[in-house]
Amino acid sequence: MARIAIDTNVFIHLTNPQENPDSHIDQLLSHLAKTQHRLCVDSTGKIENEYDEKLGPRIRNLSETGIAIFLLRFWMNPDLRDKIDTDPLDLLMRRIRQAIHEAEEHADRAFVYVSCKGDCRLVSNDHIHIIGRRSELRSKTRQLRGGSTCFQTSREAVQAIVVGGAPN
Repeated sequence: MARIAIDTNVFIHLTNPQENPDSHIDQLLSHLAKTQHRLCVDSTGKIENEYDEKLGPRIRNLSETGIAIFLLRFWMNPDLRDKIDTDPLDLLMRRIRQAIHEAEEHADRAFVYVSCKGDCRLVSNDHIHIIGRRSELRSKTRQLRGGSTCFQTSREAVQAIVVGGAPN
């Protein structure tokens, strides 16, 4: 079964017409659901806590009609998640911390960590901490991650997975 890590901001952008004017995020999340991808989260709960904190109120306030509420509810189902064992003191996390050094960016580091350790794609629209630093993240984690690990924006992921038919 294929796995993927999805940053909270992608789910938030799903309902933002400025970030998702062409519904590419709907297309991506629908395709990933159809192809039975599992969502990677960290064993320390940082990602799930961020999902609950930032997406819980959004889900409660969304209209019951439309695809966004269906997609958010689907992806927030804990039964569709793979917990990746996370060691906040290991070499991988230390390397990630060198690239994402801001103290408050715990969840961003967790997303990168599960992508590296789970050997899966990370979809993020964080152009400051993740996408903006992906070269540095790739360089610092080179020996500590699998070959399927990559960091992509939601638009890049649509091109690679939906249009290009990539397996992960």
